[in-house]
Amino acid sequence: MAITPAASLRAAIVTGLAFFISAFVAVHYSRLSGGVAMVWLANAILAARLHALPVRCWPATILACAVAGLMLTSLFGLGWRAAPFLTAANLFEGVAAAAILRRITRSHWPDDTAEWMAGYSLGIGLAVPLLGAAVSAITLSLVAGLPMRVNFVDWLIGHSLGLLIFLPCGSLVCMAWQTREPLLPQGAGTRAMLLAGTMAVLTLAVFMQTARPLLLFPLLLVVFGGIWANAFVALMLPMILATLGGLLTLYGHGPIADMQPSPTDLNVLAGRLQFFQVYLGVTVLCVLPIVAEQERRRRRMRDLAHSEARYRLLSDHVSDVIIHMARSGTIRYASPAITQLTGHAPEQLSGVDFRQIVVEEHRAAVAAAWNAAVASPGEPVAVEYLSLPLGGPSRWFETHFRAVTNETGDVDGLVCVTRDIAQRKRIEEDLSRAALTDPLTGIPNRRAFFETAERVGASGVPSALAVIDIDYFKLVNDRHGHAVGDRVLRAFAETAVAAVRSTDFVARIGGEEFAVLLPDTELVHAEKVCQRLAKAVNALAVDTPQGQVKITISAGIAALGAHPDAALAAADSALYHAKAEGRARLRVAA
Repeated sequence: MAITPAASLRAAIVTGLAFFISAFVAVHYSRLSGGVAMVWLANAILAARLHALPVRCWPATILACAVAGLMLTSLFGLGWRAAPFLTAANLFEGVAAAAILRRITRSHWPDDTAEWMAGYSLGIGLAVPLLGAAVSAITLSLVAGLPMRVNFVDWLIGHSLGLLIFLPCGSLVCMAWQTREPLLPQGAGTRAMLLAGTMAVLTLAVFMQTARPLLLFPLLLVVFGGIWANAFVALMLPMILATLGGLLTLYGHGPIADMQPSPTDLNVLAGRLQFFQVYLGVTVLCVLPIVAEQERRRRRMRDLAHSEARYRLLSDHVSDVIIHMARSGTIRYASPAITQLTGHAPEQLSGVDFRQIVVEEHRAAVAAAWNAAVASPGEPVAVEYLSLPLGGPSRWFETHFRAVTNETGDVDGLVCVTRDIAQRKRIEEDLSRAALTDPLTGIPNRRAFFETAERVGASGVPSALAVIDIDYFKLVNDRHGHAVGDRVLRAFAETAVAAVRSTDFVARIGGEEFAVLLPDTELVHAEKVCQRLAKAVNALAVDTPQGQVKITISAGIAALGAHPDAALAAADSALYHAKAEGRARLRVAA
């Protein structure tokens, strides 16, 4: 929110007025030894206001408080000679506390509770007032001849506890005033008033009697407020305790007023006030870590709620299935898209082991991917498998597993994204088939033949192969054209597939050259199969516009061993001899 010069000036005047009033009350009621005030809230007011303002607006507020401090010290305090030094010490404390609070809040609030508490208690609660106490003690000793040690202790305790006790709540109020944001969540006003009223009644009850053990009960309520209420309410409770308990202690009521640390009335009252401030300081230091931790948890819960809302919106509207599982594999949540892909309703799968919807032969692969994801949390691991949809054939799916860890770093479960890849698998199969199929005849090509021959040869079962060549095929192309030649090749392929056994493998390995793989077949039986094939080809007649075209074949047969290339070379050699002897005949390699 932008701050206009006029608004900045008004805010500076208001802060200066608040600084003056609080300082006047402190000087009037707690300046018991004739030196510095023993209770000091003004610097907390200045620091809280500066913390809420942009740095460019600090000068006006500091100037307003400087004027207020000079006037107060000159007119109602230790006089004009001490005023500049004491005012400078107070301004230093306010500015330094605001700067430290801004830095530690930006760096550590609320995620790093220990770091924030260390910066707040040691920096703001100790280092800052320690320097101010040194300046004031030296000033009062030189200007007014007052004892240095007493004023040093009174300043240090009063200013330190003032910052520790009042700065947290004051900064929240100033931030809310600056940003126009409510201090309480919607609907929390009644509960806040009830807790504040309880604190007021409990404080009055404790400080209207003299039993010191009862001082524990306000502390317990403050701790309870830190756990149950929001930050403002939790930090407001010590303010109520400070106001009511402080007034009653000042007027001689309560467990602390019954203490007698010194025989003189003046020192008795001073001791009571200092003990009460220490009691308040301990109370605030007890509740601040709780407030920080609770605020961290509330922010995390809000982030988780927003994340879950986005996750639900995403999972409900994407075609991929999102599944959350326990580490054991039990499904905790499945997105609605699973119904469209598998027929299973999400509630049907709750509590079901994920592996139960995977076909048995693929469960090992899924388990391996699962274990790899658990071993490397945060790293996605993909696996493809056949799943078992409800009331239908198995379908191909791809799942990406990612293990999720808890706060201690242990794997708490897995989130996976599953998609239907049946169409992709069909495309892959089509592409694989196309890569192994002769486009003209539709039978396997040379690559497919050699891959199959290697598998058969490696099995060690006696097998054979035949290389077949269409006789005088070049004359067919020259006389009738390539279109007729293509028809002849297709007709031969169909005839060959029909003539051989179902276990045999026919492939086109060249222009008009074909090969037949005959698994588990001795050469004598292979020769009979090829003779049957030759007889079927001799009976083949391909119709053309110029009349029927008839063809014959020559073949070379060889035994298939572990090296298909050698067997093919032997069959080629036998084919060469068959053609040299006049074609239309078969020869077996020696």
